[in-house]
Amino acid sequence: MPRLQSGVWKHFTPAIKNGRETFMCNYCSKTYTKNATKMQIHLDKCKEYSVVSQQSPGPDGSSSASIPVPSFSFLPSATPGGQFLIDSVDQRSQAYADECLARALYATSSPLTLADNIYWKQFFSVLRPAYCPPTREALSSHLLDCEYDRVQSQVHEAVGKADCVTIVCRGWSNIKDTGTIIYIVATPVPMFYKCIKTKERTHTSTFIAEELKDVINEVGPQKVFSVVTDDAPEMMAAWAQVEEAFPHISAIGCTACGVRQLFDDVVAQPSMKALCRRAEQVARCVTEQKTLAETFRCWQTTKIRNQTANGTTLVLPISSDWTGVVDMINSLLEGRNSLQDMAVSPTLDIEASVRATVQDAAFWKELSSSQNLFCLIGNYIDYMKRDDTALSGVVDMFSQLRYHIGASLSGSVLHSAEQKAVMASLDRCQEFCVKPIHAAAYMLDPKHVGKQTLSGEQINSAYYVISNLSHHLHLDEGKVLGSFARFSTKQGLWKGAGIWSSCQHVSASTWWKGLCSSEPLSAVASAILQIPPTTGACERIQSHFCNTKVQGSLSADRVEKLVAVQMNLNLLEPSDCEYAPLESEEERKVSFQSETQ
Repeated sequence: MPRLQSGVWKHFTPAIKNGRETFMCNYCSKTYTKNATKMQIHLDKCKEYSVVSQQSPGPDGSSSASIPVPSFSFLPSATPGGQFLIDSVDQRSQAYADECLARALYATSSPLTLADNIYWKQFFSVLRPAYCPPTREALSSHLLDCEYDRVQSQVHEAVGKADCVTIVCRGWSNIKDTGTIIYIVATPVPMFYKCIKTKERTHTSTFIAEELKDVINEVGPQKVFSVVTDDAPEMMAAWAQVEEAFPHISAIGCTACGVRQLFDDVVAQPSMKALCRRAEQVARCVTEQKTLAETFRCWQTTKIRNQTANGTTLVLPISSDWTGVVDMINSLLEGRNSLQDMAVSPTLDIEASVRATVQDAAFWKELSSSQNLFCLIGNYIDYMKRDDTALSGVVDMFSQLRYHIGASLSGSVLHSAEQKAVMASLDRCQEFCVKPIHAAAYMLDPKHVGKQTLSGEQINSAYYVISNLSHHLHLDEGKVLGSFARFSTKQGLWKGAGIWSSCQHVSASTWWKGLCSSEPLSAVASAILQIPPTTGACERIQSHFCNTKVQGSLSADRVEKLVAVQMNLNLLEPSDCEYAPLESEEERKVSFQSETQ
């Protein structure tokens, strides 16, 4: 409902009568259809309203509006047998309620049009008859601005209290010649910091490096230990400039991006590409012909009843993620029996090439082996995107990935030369993903102590990182390395078995800060082990940007603020003072007594 002049709308109660929206005067019960002019004229002439409107202002000088509301069966009456419940909302309470409602909408990513819905209005009128929820315009303007400022203040406060911060950034192109770069500060909680719109001509390594350095300086370079970016060439080229400006900072690539490139390289091999093309031809032939699609559905239903099939439907690889190809292959393998029965049916009009493919045993064997290879790599992509994945786990992950890929390639559709190309891609992926700080994290994680996975070169590079950060933190390098020696050989503080069993129940950084804080190595270890290995948080925010329903009707600035509030509200711990009542207990007692007399 649109706002009427001078807030007149709150003097009418919305209702549904014979399927139509109506509005009843809260003073004389006269009903109107949705007509702002007539409702304004009525209120000017309403005698009952004129008596109520002449009441004196509240003790605090606010224009407290006491509104008689028709007493429904589910609302208490003011007096036994009375017809009206007297309710009031002063400006202060109205503003506070608006703030709380806006925060709830933002935190749950609810549509801003929710408060305009007639059923929500009725719900609010049951809770507090005199309260009128804010309009969509208010929710997307001044209320959003206030909440954004409040939340960003909390973000800066959290960053100020953090002892280790990682700058995470990721870019993507959404419109021709236009891109967006998202910046996150991880404390290690990944909080949305800002995003920058760029033109293609400005999207250079120098531009990105300068932006990164600006963010580092804003946050405080003394507490930034790493920068994590995606695998875009401009991002990778900016690493050296950042590390030159801040020698203690390690610039690294997103592990999930690196493994995703490995997946793409496997799919791009000629033999694999030909197999996927044949698989898509089968899926498209069945799904795009109504008769074949209906036949497949019916035959699958019959086989489900006979417990020889599940309820799968054929899908096409429309997803840009790795799951698109895998979902198509899974659906074909699960529907294999029905597809083979259809291929030998003389009554169905199926292309000859598709019939031949479905009847080819080698096709299904190659599809099954490819499914295993794709799922293997894809599962590692998803694993690295998890919030609980540690930087120290990247080294172990590549050891496992190399072993499993080597075993899977032997039975795959790929020829010898293609298998070598895949292993070369794995080498490039590992070179992109594993840096000296990963080796240091691996050596400092108590879960990996005693394992012999790192090469001599990696161990030396890890020592360099530890020494470099010791100098940055103004620690005695000799004492730090001595502490590291005791940790590695399980001496001194680490002699007992109990301290090692405890590392299975907390994060590595918490273990160092909580149980080993007396050791010189603690500050270095806890800082390194807080660094996230991927830009997964940026990817989630990017998805949130794309899925925000209101983007078409809000400016880019409004959308950025809305996404920032929505994402950060669910990460920041609300303090008790934010939700303290506006009035003291005594004030509320006096207010309650005055309203019930």
